[in-house]
Amino acid sequence: MNGKWLLALPSALLAGGILLVACGGGASNSEPHRHGNENWEKEASYSDMPSFLSNYSGRTKHLYSIVGKYEDILKTVKCYCGCMEYEDDPHASLLRCYVADQDETGVTWTDHSGQCGICTEELVKIEEWSKQGKTPEQINQLIEDNFNPNA
Repeated sequence: MNGKWLLALPSALLAGGILLVACGGGASNSEPHRHGNENWEKEASYSDMPSFLSNYSGRTKHLYSIVGKYEDILKTVKCYCGCMEYEDDPHASLLRCYVADQDETGVTWTDHSGQCGICTEELVKIEEWSKQGKTPEQINQLIEDNFNPNA
């Protein structure tokens, strides 16, 4: 009789583990996961930085930390790294280079910009020009003038 319980114990533990994960007790939303060639990580808000930033420089961490401050401008600015031309999941604006999705449950960060010098440089310039008092319209024109290879 005791031998039967010993055989049943691993099965019971496995079934319990599967149930725990299926009910949300396993991986949290904030664990990074791959989406194409990007890492995505969901956090509660713009003030909660993704863990994948531990692999990046202080400059990149700073840029991710100011995304919420410049969200309205980032939504209107084109990115000139080529991401807006992707066949699968084209980016609608520079914001998508930092944030893959946002809803009432939080922000899904992407490491796309952390891997792209053009994306990071555009946000560097947005911060710089904003501090100089440039309007969003002026910033859009400056991005166009400085980053559009066809301008």
